[in-house]
Amino acid sequence: MSIKQDLTQIINNLCEQAESNELEFKESLNKLPKDIWETYSAFANTHGGFIILGVKEKPHISITGVNNPDQIIRDLFNTANNKSKISHNLLEDKNVIKHTIDGKCIISIFIPEQEQSKKPVYLNNNYAYTYIRKNEGDYIVSDDELRRFIRNASDDLDSELLDEYTLEDLNLESVLTFKNIINARNPSMHYLEMDNLEFLIEMGVFQLDRKDKRRPKLTIAGLLFLGTYDAIRSKLPQFHLEYINRRGISATDRWIDRVSTGDLNYKDLNVFGFFQIVREKLNATIEDSFELDENSIRKSPVELKTALREALANMLIHADYFDNTSDIKVVVDNYFYTFHNPGMMRVSVTQFFAGGKSLPRNNTLITFFRRMGISDRAGTGGKTILTFAIANKYQMPELEVTTDSTTLKLWVATPRGAHPELDDDTRKVLAYINEKKNVSKSQIISDTALSAYKVRKALNTLIDNHIIFSLGKGRATRYSWSPSVIERVDAANRIRDLIIQDYQ
Repeated sequence: MSIKQDLTQIINNLCEQAESNELEFKESLNKLPKDIWETYSAFANTHGGFIILGVKEKPHISITGVNNPDQIIRDLFNTANNKSKISHNLLEDKNVIKHTIDGKCIISIFIPEQEQSKKPVYLNNNYAYTYIRKNEGDYIVSDDELRRFIRNASDDLDSELLDEYTLEDLNLESVLTFKNIINARNPSMHYLEMDNLEFLIEMGVFQLDRKDKRRPKLTIAGLLFLGTYDAIRSKLPQFHLEYINRRGISATDRWIDRVSTGDLNYKDLNVFGFFQIVREKLNATIEDSFELDENSIRKSPVELKTALREALANMLIHADYFDNTSDIKVVVDNYFYTFHNPGMMRVSVTQFFAGGKSLPRNNTLITFFRRMGISDRAGTGGKTILTFAIANKYQMPELEVTTDSTTLKLWVATPRGAHPELDDDTRKVLAYINEKKNVSKSQIISDTALSAYKVRKALNTLIDNHIIFSLGKGRATRYSWSPSVIERVDAANRIRDLIIQDYQ
């Protein structure tokens, strides 16, 4: 199969998905479409993506072609380099490629995601024309979203020195527990012999203000990590941490266990205390016998403990504590764990799971965790989580990143076991499709020994619930696993690689 055939197939496969955050098709017979720059801004401010010129999207995907591609490409670059129109040009020659498909010319334009320190990308020399990508559309950001972009551009949100906070604003029990942990890891440093303030300066909880006679002042990170609940709320009134265990409960029950800041059962709870308590509770869910069924079996409890610890630390380290739109929350369900925090993740989905790159927004806070031996290798948390899932053949972890929040779902079930609501026949068909990846109806009937009626019914159920998707028509129809965010991003990256290969 040729490169262009590969490109065509990948594009067609992505077109069959219910949503496509990474692709935008635009007709462009004789000139650049007027709304291309809104999409440019949206892709640059979100996760990047491809604009394909010369393709009509409705009522169905069809290639219409581009009549004068060289002129359109010149117009594209001329406008992209016009600062009064576009705040940042992200395009290089290799990002814009002409292709011939079905005898017609199309133009593929890869818009990379802008680096966090240079966001947002806006139009007409006006921040009011900043766009983001949501599902399949381009939307102007709200005031809150614009403020998030500005905060996201900073690598040091939590280092601010606080004038009116003292040692008395810290939870003494947290301070002493933290001190003992650090001393146990570094006994030669004799931290227990230091007074509390000396120790906390050494840790960076307090820092010496060079602009104010080197007075020790509490950092925002120190307040979050070791502060009393009232002291934290006085600076950050939106501060809220929550853990909920819903495993095994009925639909009418809310939880079997809960940890929440502000609750009388957990007075003066801070980030450090929350981490210590919730880590133990997560470990307890592993130690409990939760062999839910043949498709959800507890495997490698040590590896699962590590994956959960990394997910918990990652949530707390990367949260935007200045955001007031959502809580920082851990939820335990029957088949998965969910970790949610306000704040857009500052690396891409693929970078997170590939490992090796970390762009924390709370650089001071992360040092406290690393001193405890948590997340001490930068950028490895996502890779650890993914490796665990692959090794145990669990459903792939899901990472949903929006402009205002990040949600990680860590499964402890196989793809088949992740859908207990399905009947046995439908789950059997699902398991087969997951194993084979891309199959015909006749293959399913032959290999599963199910009747044509049962297979057709199962396929319709799976498609209606967006668990699988179909490609082609009639006897040529193939059925595939509905891709996760990870898989969709990987497909978009394959398009980029094919384009670059074609260019070279």
